[in-house]
Amino acid sequence: MGTASIIDILKAGGLTLFSLAALSIYSLAIIAQRFKLYRDSVGGAAPFLKQTRTLVEGDKIKEISALANRHSGPAPKVVMAVLVGASSKNDRRAAAERTLEREVATLEKGLPVLGTIGSTAPFIGLFGTVLGVMRAFRELAGAANAGPGVIATGISEALVATAAGLFVAIPAIVAYNYFTTRANGFSDEMRWTTDEILDKLTER
Repeated sequence: MGTASIIDILKAGGLTLFSLAALSIYSLAIIAQRFKLYRDSVGGAAPFLKQTRTLVEGDKIKEISALANRHSGPAPKVVMAVLVGASSKNDRRAAAERTLEREVATLEKGLPVLGTIGSTAPFIGLFGTVLGVMRAFRELAGAANAGPGVIATGISEALVATAAGLFVAIPAIVAYNYFTTRANGFSDEMRWTTDEILDKLTER
């Protein structure tokens, strides 16, 4: 298939393929932005959490504050919420939970859009295919002495919309599941860490 044929197919796709192209660019932009954020925030939290657990096991709670102040990102903020403020265990846990919810909400920003794109793009592509098939049959009916090649060409062009819909949806769904899993994993890990700190504080 030559360049001219590809351009013809894209033109034939009309608004449907244009919409899918716009959704693809938008979803890829979200994926790139989220990937950088997760790499810096979630991935960068691993060394901090490892050092924090080592200090907890050594009953060096005061050193945890100094460690948190030397790091940036969501994990140190959640840990600091446990160490400062109210003295009761329940109040400290509530403060850490509020901070964690805010940080996770930041991580999950844009993910509902990815989920929506992933779930709707195949239907947009299917809609474009239906319109293309209808157009192909209409052209066949209006063409004199038209052979099977006319309808075959029209249907092949129409099926491009379905393929485009899947092309847009698959990366969006994969990215949505990946980021959601990492956000949930980070949330669970932070709760385990804060509980360990709270337990150590309670023992004192």
